[in-house]
Amino acid sequence: MPFSQTIAALLPRPQALTLLPGAGPAVGGLRDLPAPWRALLPASEAAGAARLVLPALAPRLPRLGDDESFRLQLAADAVQVQAATPAGVSHALHALSQLWQAAREAGQASLPALQIDDAPRHPWRGLLVDVARRPLPFDALLELLDGMAAARLNVLHWHLTDDQAWRLESRRYPRLQERASGGHFYTLEQAGRLVDAAAQRGIRVVPELDLPGHCWALGLAHPELLCAPAPTEAQPGFGVFGAAVRPDSEALYDFLDGLLGEWAQVFPDAFVHLGGDEMAPAAWEALARQRGVGLAELQAGYLARVGAVLSRHGRRLVAWDEMGQSSALPPGSLLQCWRGDEALHFAPPGLAGRLRSAGFYLDQIHPAAYHWRRPMRPPLRPAAPAAGGSAWLLQASVGTWQVEGRLWLDGDEARLQLRSSGTLDEWLAPRVVAGPGPWRLRVDSDLGELELWGPDASGRGWLRLGALRQRCDWRPLPEGLADWPAAQPDTAAPLLGGEAALWAELVEAPQLALRLWPRALAVAERLWSDPADAARLEQRLAAAQRWLVATGRIPADPAAPLLEALCPAPADRARLRELALWLEPGSGYARQHAKKRALAYTQAEALDRLADALPAESPLMVALQDDAPAWLAALAAARERLPAWRVLLSASPRLAPALPLLATLAGLFELGEALWSGAKPADAQQRLHEAATLVDEMLPALVQPLQRRLDALA
Repeated sequence: MPFSQTIAALLPRPQALTLLPGAGPAVGGLRDLPAPWRALLPASEAAGAARLVLPALAPRLPRLGDDESFRLQLAADAVQVQAATPAGVSHALHALSQLWQAAREAGQASLPALQIDDAPRHPWRGLLVDVARRPLPFDALLELLDGMAAARLNVLHWHLTDDQAWRLESRRYPRLQERASGGHFYTLEQAGRLVDAAAQRGIRVVPELDLPGHCWALGLAHPELLCAPAPTEAQPGFGVFGAAVRPDSEALYDFLDGLLGEWAQVFPDAFVHLGGDEMAPAAWEALARQRGVGLAELQAGYLARVGAVLSRHGRRLVAWDEMGQSSALPPGSLLQCWRGDEALHFAPPGLAGRLRSAGFYLDQIHPAAYHWRRPMRPPLRPAAPAAGGSAWLLQASVGTWQVEGRLWLDGDEARLQLRSSGTLDEWLAPRVVAGPGPWRLRVDSDLGELELWGPDASGRGWLRLGALRQRCDWRPLPEGLADWPAAQPDTAAPLLGGEAALWAELVEAPQLALRLWPRALAVAERLWSDPADAARLEQRLAAAQRWLVATGRIPADPAAPLLEALCPAPADRARLRELALWLEPGSGYARQHAKKRALAYTQAEALDRLADALPAESPLMVALQDDAPAWLAALAAARERLPAWRVLLSASPRLAPALPLLATLAGLFELGEALWSGAKPADAQQRLHEAATLVDEMLPALVQPLQRRLDALA
């Protein structure tokens, strides 16, 4: 189609886009572009090139609530940017760069005359980067800023402390880096450089000190601040441990006062994140009993003291949603909600706003469309089911968690309460899907895409979480769901935005780009414009990724160094790439649970498996879509390569654990050829169920595409 018709599809949904009469500027020729945008746009000195006209704005630190709107006007002789802040200028120049990229792809030498008026829907659009579990090189953090700015993300949430390590130097408390950093920490000078580089790109840096739990490393440096017994050895494992700060210790608040005073000199932002998640309650419960007070009173006292320390340094609190479940917060606090939609409706006193991270965990390796479908304003808890219908109890083991659900069904209406031994507790309204068997349901849960097949004669069904499938158990509930809670009213606290989160249990520098892009773009679009439909989502993400590569914001082939480490020989590596197109890593927490069962969920576990080199979604599956001839050709070619893949895997100790996948793939190739030829084998559904099993932390990528084909035939 003509380039002018592609603008709306390739830009991240501007508020207003107007095509103006007359010719637009020639591509190339804009000069004197200020840093850090020089790589975005051509800067030739060609005669007759359009002038770039920018507003005269003094450099300044970005703040929450800044006016980030912009107007970008293209005419034959000038490109005019109007904006009130440097961040608005940045957004306009990135939009212009995207237009030029689209023009090049369309073979155009000029842009149409047009005007774009745009502004973010949410003022807080963040990315959490965890350097406590596994540190990242400082240069990798600096390089990340350009990609964030291109995605219009404006907060770098720097998770600096956890059980495993304390990663920021302290001159006031040097034992932190000496005893608790594991030898990897960032200097205060580096932190200042990161803040300055981020500010140039309109990005705020919000540091996190995770308390009152997740403080094992703090206890190595300052055991006097923790409830007894304080840890004496480093914690290499990942999970929830018993360490907790002592809330009745004056030394704790003196330490926080001194540390936050030091941080205030480095991090100018008004907000500091003080954690609050996943604290094992035993230590505080014992302390409450000793003092003869309730646990809630102890928590309230801690938050009041923390609020006073923050106030002395002119800072406001950001905390994980557990802090807002039972206690008042310091006035002006923000609550970051990660445990599903229910937490987005917490309304403790002192709350000034909410941030969404539920559904935006990029380290869980969900598809981009799943992250995109998590709306910023979630649905309220569905109303209680009507009288009648049938009720069922669901039981399943998902990894190392026990999952239990209560399901009510009446025709095409369903209600599901889902709980797990992890953090899950949510009320859902699944969609009833037509098909054989007693029922089939689909719903987006906080765990990921969830699909449920009803019981056979033995009371067993199937559960799909992400791409993985397993058996589950159903039994009737004669009493129904009489205690289903009422639909809750929404809290008045505003939803200020959200953050994508990249936790580092399974992410090091080689995986950083592979795990971020393009899925971070799906979250970024949700945070910028919160659009109502997913039309052309895949095309927008693909176009944005090509643009990020073309402008040097992200690597063209982020898996290349990982595959090279697995297969140094080019010929072997080419074969491995062919095989990798038919595989995907386990999503949700499947890989984490697999490592837990193998007692390998630690910092010492090398991230050098084939699963660590796979993107969240196979590009081949995305490319094939529903093209029957293309599928048949690809399946036939893959079947011919199976022997070569077997030789390749057998020759490598690191790849050999994946050998059982080849037999599964062979069966799926045969099934796929039947389905795409129009046949429907009687055992097709059972074969798909059984094929979606984790092997060496991977599974076949074609199970879900074949399921869609089977459903279409039905």
